[in-house]
Amino acid sequence: MLARHLTPPPRLSTSAGRTQNLLALLHELRHANALARTDLAQLTGLAIPTVHRLLAVLLESGLVAEDVATRATGGLGRPASLYLFDSSVASVAGVDVGNETTRVAVAAANGTIIGAKSLPTPKIADDLAGGIVASLTSVISSLPRAPGPVVGVGVGISASVDPSSGRLAKAPIHHSWDGLPLQSMLEEQMSCPVIIEQDDHLSALAELSDRGTMPGASSLVVVNYGRGIGVGVVVDGGLVRGARGRAGRIANWPVGGQYASTLGRQLLPDAMTSSYRDQGGNGHVVDGATLCQVARGGDPIAQAIVDLAANRIADVFLRLAATFDPEKMVMGGGFAGSFDLFDHQIKQAMASLPDPPIVTPSVIASEAVLLGGLIAADPFVEHWLAERVRAL
Repeated sequence: MLARHLTPPPRLSTSAGRTQNLLALLHELRHANALARTDLAQLTGLAIPTVHRLLAVLLESGLVAEDVATRATGGLGRPASLYLFDSSVASVAGVDVGNETTRVAVAAANGTIIGAKSLPTPKIADDLAGGIVASLTSVISSLPRAPGPVVGVGVGISASVDPSSGRLAKAPIHHSWDGLPLQSMLEEQMSCPVIIEQDDHLSALAELSDRGTMPGASSLVVVNYGRGIGVGVVVDGGLVRGARGRAGRIANWPVGGQYASTLGRQLLPDAMTSSYRDQGGNGHVVDGATLCQVARGGDPIAQAIVDLAANRIADVFLRLAATFDPEKMVMGGGFAGSFDLFDHQIKQAMASLPDPPIVTPSVIASEAVLLGGLIAADPFVEHWLAERVRAL
């Protein structure tokens, strides 16, 4: 289950109608393995006779199935019936379009991933919508059992996304994407609703989920540091997108006197590996991971470069902590695997705050955006189920 903390149940009251009550039962069943009538009554606040009557409707519709289980206690009487949501009735897709790699996944209606695939982004960059659709089609066709219809798609992409139009802007590498109406193109080809977010924003949603590093945190800042650098922020449960959808794109933050340089120019792996070679380094350094590996091995040039990066990243964490006052902070991206080389400087910087937030490396670094895409698509399942239930 991906989004238990992020998909609130339908609001119920004593005057709630039949549709709302049916949806409340489906919500609980969709986020559990199996539940008995008494469990559902407790979780929803409905009377057991009401639960019994509504379950009969859901059973007849095929949205729910019954599984008779023998009581573990060995007590007398009829075994308790357990009820399960049929997660095969619909599916959603998640997409992570990175600068170098694109990942796609299909999940059943309960959030369980049933198929995934990755491919080089340059391979589909010139026909991004067509490449995404072809990749998802390939995943679906390879499954041993055809899933239910795709009822929604969540896409995270390394570019700004205009919140009103779904058009891409300010792509750091694939400049041909600027102005691309990716949302409308995908909706036309997939025949379902699509949500597109800047990848950093989706990573923050994923880190708050049951699969993430900080499930349930009320306020969270995620600093994604790898091939690029960006920030995802959730404050009091709300995702911070910005007026133009560009919140968190900090690669252009100025550093040095008179704005001499930017974070991107100094902290990204290409700049660091070039600096290593320019300073006479002769270790096997081709990217950020190998630079950190050589630094751990005692290479003084690599150590100096990583230390400088750690000090600057620590300053980034400090400024973000002072700005947003988050409960928790996470370091995501490729450098999360080398958090031990940055931890000391970050703690030193945070010590200047009266109540510093906890800072930890991501446990889902490489999968965060993909999981975030599936989480963003999850409400589409709720909407699809609501349409089905209204017709019952």
